[in-house]
Amino acid sequence: MSGQTQIPERWERGFVEANGIELHYCRTHGSGPPFVVSHGFSDDGYCRLDLARELGDEFDVVLYDARGHGRSDAPDEEYGAPERAADLLGLLEAFALEDPILFGHSMGADTVTEAAARRPDRPRAVILEDPVWMVDGVNDDVIQDGPRDDIEEQIAGWQEHSVEELLEADTMFRELAESGQADLARRVAEARHRLRPEIGRVFEGGLLDPTEMYVDIEAPTLILKADADEAEREREREIAAFLPDGRLVHVDDAGHCVFWDERERATEKLRAFLATV
Repeated sequence: MSGQTQIPERWERGFVEANGIELHYCRTHGSGPPFVVSHGFSDDGYCRLDLARELGDEFDVVLYDARGHGRSDAPDEEYGAPERAADLLGLLEAFALEDPILFGHSMGADTVTEAAARRPDRPRAVILEDPVWMVDGVNDDVIQDGPRDDIEEQIAGWQEHSVEELLEADTMFRELAESGQADLARRVAEARHRLRPEIGRVFEGGLLDPTEMYVDIEAPTLILKADADEAEREREREIAAFLPDGRLVHVDDAGHCVFWDERERATEKLRAFLATV
């Protein structure tokens, strides 16, 4: 673990074999049900430490690094949602986690969606933070389809610089620091610095179509979406309606990283949902 990133001594951290690869994780061992967090592209598990600290006593929070991210393996295989979902389901099996709450952001929301649709009997509940929907009527350009070489070039650029240089160069990091989240900014910069070029494979298979996948998710599902104009909100409500037991909440003033942008509002909505499952 980086000397800059600390977790409480009572938490566990280590590696677990899942789906034939080693995944790095940390775990709070809280008193409540399992709460497993699947992070977004260019992040790693430690980027969600604030969420784990918020819920870690009440839930058994597990943060893990997706393949090719953080300290997890970077196999020479596919990196699409089916492979990442198999990793997640393998982690649940390895830890014998029963009735877990699955939380995913962006890329991680695709991971959780695939896992919950493939094994609808597994999750107790599902939470999707600003899933990226590449469907008609949704102007979400958070992730653009592009040549894998461009992604690898971006990663190489991040690795050519120190964490300190990344913190200084990126406006997002400065804004996080100015909003009182300097520790988060450092963790995100460290995550970028640890990325491997293999994660460019994430985009080779494209993103999931929610109108096809959501119908197979049986667990109660909360979608926390970024702020949007009314036309886009209405289209997003139509998409969320494919969930048999779903609800969508737009978080005012939030961008793609809802919990980083509007932590108090997002946490309030999350806790209200958790009280019902």
